[in-house]
Amino acid sequence: MKESIKITLPEDISDITLEQSQKYLSIVRREDISEFDKTKRIVVLFTGLKRRDVELMDVGDYDTTIKQINKALDLDVEFENRFTLNGIEYGMIPKLDEISAGEYIDLSSYGTSPATLHKVMAILFRPVILSDAFGNYEIESYTANSDYAETMKQAPMNVVNGMLVFFCLLSSELQIHTLKYIASVQEVLKLKRALTSKSGDGIQH
Repeated sequence: MKESIKITLPEDISDITLEQSQKYLSIVRREDISEFDKTKRIVVLFTGLKRRDVELMDVGDYDTTIKQINKALDLDVEFENRFTLNGIEYGMIPKLDEISAGEYIDLSSYGTSPATLHKVMAILFRPVILSDAFGNYEIESYTANSDYAETMKQAPMNVVNGMLVFFCLLSSELQIHTLKYIASVQEVLKLKRALTSKSGDGIQH
């Protein structure tokens, strides 16, 4: 009798972490493996199952799992300037027009490559140290040697995507020309297409 395996799947984009997204993009962009192998690796990534357990899944369960992952990857972007991670509240830089030289330079160097988005998040989002009932808040001062980059790998993708779109809309006002497409709709759309697979049709199987 086959042993029953219980798995937990992401319900929506908020259940997917930045690190999972980075690994997902790494898988779908590989050209040295088949589409079928990519799909298996993606199921392993989002279910936490071992590769062998995935291969032993019933076809019906396998297809249902793939469909749920595709559904969770659907990008319904809504900007959030504050979120809580591991019991700590993080807030986005309150006044982007007062961004410091250090923040500006580091953002310019990281750009919007998926591989460095956790570093971008660590610049734009830092722990809230003071807030009031009117939505005003202050965050920790920026240090180049931020310890939050690794933490930001666990940030939910709805927050990350909202940050990208919001930064895009503010780009001309901030005149951050050296950042170019960190604030470009084209870069945001490229990332969104990659997140939902190369063809835009979801995971192929």
